[in-house]
Amino acid sequence: MKKLVFFVGVLGLCASPAQARTVHLRGDKADAFITKNFPNAEIPGDVKGEFSYTKHGHKMVGHASCNVPAMGARSDGAVSTCTVVY
Repeated sequence: MKKLVFFVGVLGLCASPAQARTVHLRGDKADAFITKNFPNAEIPGDVKGEFSYTKHGHKMVGHASCNVPAMGARSDGAVSTCTVVY
């Protein structure tokens, strides 16, 4: 029984995305990320897509999902948010 539990645990670790890293950005950092990686995005609204970056000399692809509020909502205190998966 112990071997079965160990095997399932090891299998679960092998199947998990070991390299994926999620980052949540808010405010000015989210605005700067959108400006840099999605220069042709329609603002305000949802911005989703892939972007490329370099890690240890290799070109990698990340995914982002952002929300940019309208100016009226910004005056009420709303800020841009992004969820980025590297």
